Amino acid sequence: MSLISFSKPSDRDVLQKVVEKDNIICFVGKGRILQNIKETLYIRTVKVRLEKEEVLQKVIYAKKGITWLFKAIEILAPVNNSAMGKNK
Repeated sequence: MSLISFSKPSDRDVLQKVVEKDNIICFVGKGRILQNIKETLYIRTVKVRLEKEEVLQKVIYAKKGITWLFKAIEILAPVNNSAMGKNK
């Protein structure tokens, strides 16, 4: 039986876990639910500005019973904006 049909954390829940809310630039794509026998994860990617550099971060929640619990924030990669400026 698939567990995908249940609710997931809202964007507001995700924003509450990002430490510096003023540095949020945007959400990237849609959230993803990953599920295996041991756990169900919800992952939302956010673009943030950290020390004058834009980076992508994953905000991760784990399903415990019927509740989503915050698990971690991981930095994915810096965002390269220099290529955009070359084509002016």
